[in-house]
Amino acid sequence: MKSIFYSILLLLVSFSTNAQLTEGHFTYSIEMKSDNPDMQMAIGMMQGSSMDLYIMGPKTRVDMKMGTMMEISTITDQSDKVLMLMGGMLGKNAIVTTISELEKNKADYTVPRLTLIDETKTINGFICKKALLTDADGNESLFWYTEDIVVSKKGQSYLNASVPGFPLEYSINVNGMTMSLNIKDIVKKLDKNQKKNFEIKIPEGYQEMTLDQLQGLGGM
Repeated sequence: MKSIFYSILLLLVSFSTNAQLTEGHFTYSIEMKSDNPDMQMAIGMMQGSSMDLYIMGPKTRVDMKMGTMMEISTITDQSDKVLMLMGGMLGKNAIVTTISELEKNKADYTVPRLTLIDETKTINGFICKKALLTDADGNESLFWYTEDIVVSKKGQSYLNASVPGFPLEYSINVNGMTMSLNIKDIVKKLDKNQKKNFEIKIPEGYQEMTLDQLQGLGGM
């Protein structure tokens, strides 16, 4: 189960952005699939997963709910700081880091091969183009992206820097598991309560850990 948990973390870690949009709220549904029978229990626990991306000037917040298995929130601000909050089977843990440190940790990864495909479709009112990314292990990830939403991709991974636009639908493959995200709603304004949720401060009840400790979960 711990190896399954780490595979999911590989899909989710570094979900932060430094946005150019003024304000907005993007809601995605998430579906997990795998042909590996050892992962079926974890897949069942992640039914009803979702992702919410909030943007307010240079501040962003991503809330990932992976069914009953775990929740991950990632917050960035204009000072380059990043706060990651994780709750689930390993308890409540928090990491305070920087976009620069996240970029440094990604430096050893091979840039995937990008293939642009001459297909389009309309998603939530936006005309989207198709792109395929292939990593060094042959894993393929499919993106439907729009060029009408401009968001900087520095310091994060789920808005892949190789894709020339903002993804409204995409599927990512890692370690035999596929995570598919589909946009459900786009709201261009945040309400008063949402605007309060960008503070880089560890809430009470969370245990602080480092990026190295998080990466060390893969050896458990």
